[in-house]
Amino acid sequence: MKWAIEIQNTSLERRNLSDLLDGLGFKLVEGIEYPALTSAEIDAYATAADAFEKAKAVRAAFKDTAQIDPEFALGSVIDYSSNPPKRHAFLEVESCVMTMSVGNLTVSISPPKELSFAELERWKADHEEQRYQAKLEQQRSKLEPAFSNRRAAKAIQLLRAENPSAETIYKIYELAQGSSNPKSFRSQFGISDVQFDRFRDAVHKASVHGDWARHATLDPPRTSNPMTKSEAETFVRDLAARWLATLR
Repeated sequence: MKWAIEIQNTSLERRNLSDLLDGLGFKLVEGIEYPALTSAEIDAYATAADAFEKAKAVRAAFKDTAQIDPEFALGSVIDYSSNPPKRHAFLEVESCVMTMSVGNLTVSISPPKELSFAELERWKADHEEQRYQAKLEQQRSKLEPAFSNRRAAKAIQLLRAENPSAETIYKIYELAQGSSNPKSFRSQFGISDVQFDRFRDAVHKASVHGDWARHATLDPPRTSNPMTKSEAETFVRDLAARWLATLR
């Protein structure tokens, strides 16, 4: 190992942080003062500055785009090729970022009755592991696409809107489609021509949803039953989730 970048602060438990970094292709190791991240790609960099730039991309995914760890902070780059290891510090001026917390639904599940003490302890351990794995999968579903794909990162940011405009909804669709052939893209995700036309009528036509629509012209819709605003939002959120899953 040549380079490792300190993680000076995090709100995540160590196992959770390690598992998430592993999903991105990084390894969590013991640093000099703090835990640190490293990878084969980081080790191949020629300078500490290059290694730090890669770590900044990891931080952006954790802290900003996926909003998994608002306290994620980097420290120094450790150069293990020196003896003793040398620390390279980088001064940064970060812009203010506003974050939003969304409450999670908590469901309590009681153990079966008449378990022995040993069985109850085993049930509790299994239950906690199931909860952890479910939480980890939820985190990874956002973090991994956000880190690896710029379109996905932008889409994840737009998906945070609670009451998205037609403009936002269609941008998410465009980000998912990218440069793919439109018909091939719709076929891949099981979107029929009628379904797409109903969606397009909803987000484009002022004759359907007035000023909420992307366009101001009052051209009649193509379909007799355009999607409602709620249907259009649900349609694009479902599509985005399935598209993001293909990027992992």
